[in-house]
Amino acid sequence: MKISPQTVDQPECLSGEKLHSPREVAHMLDLSVETLRLYEREGLFVPYKLSSGHRRFTDEDIEWIKCIQRQIHENKLNFAGIRYLLAMLPCHEMKPCCLEDHETCPAGTKSCRPCWDFEDTPCRIQGENCRTCVVYQQVLNIDNLKQILQVKFKCD
Repeated sequence: MKISPQTVDQPECLSGEKLHSPREVAHMLDLSVETLRLYEREGLFVPYKLSSGHRRFTDEDIEWIKCIQRQIHENKLNFAGIRYLLAMLPCHEMKPCCLEDHETCPAGTKSCRPCWDFEDTPCRIQGENCRTCVVYQQVLNIDNLKQILQVKFKCD
């Protein structure tokens, strides 16, 4: 499970937002840089990656990492539980996929991992970037994420 982060050349992302180093984020959140690496390896988020190979984080990433920490420490979810919740995002409803892509996508309805945790999804094969994907962007907006999952769990 290797995620290909978005590569950027400057220390500012495309929207002009400041990007933070792993050390800065670790200090802000009182965790280790290794914990950030672990969260990334576990498929819980996709950082920006500079052309030098260094990772960088936006303010939205930091809020998402705080949410991950809350799920682990307050709600007692493990990585598999968080990945399972993220896998429930209806990515095929959020993105216009053709039927063939929907049927062959490894991140389909029976997956226990979020779509950005797969190398061989149809959108990745076509060169799409997970950081800019509407599905991943919804995760970074935690309020939207709650609404999406509430709709998914409503009974008819």
